[in-house]
Amino acid sequence: MEKPFLIINYIDFRENELIVGATNNERWEWDREEGMSGVDAKTIVMTILENYPDTNGIGEKVLFFCRPGDEFRQLAMTRIHEMFEIAWEIKNEKLSQDEARDKYFGFELK
Repeated sequence: MEKPFLIINYIDFRENELIVGATNNERWEWDREEGMSGVDAKTIVMTILENYPDTNGIGEKVLFFCRPGDEFRQLAMTRIHEMFEIAWEIKNEKLSQDEARDKYFGFELK
């Protein structure tokens, strides 16, 4: 079996946030085998760039949807930097949500 890795399966633009989420490759494949896109596979980690209009600052947040002892927790923690780099690239290149999805949806983080 292939070594577990993450796949970008969630990109969302909200009023003051840019969210990039990832699932593991096994969940991705299960979703795809059922004829779905991969977006419904359980997202296990999200990186968020949050715009603070009052200060013109941008904060970085991480959300984990895996608990201590979860086999994918360490994997999720090791890919945070790459996920933030993708979020910053989306922001800095001023990509639209559709452009960001075209470029990064399904992107493998190995």
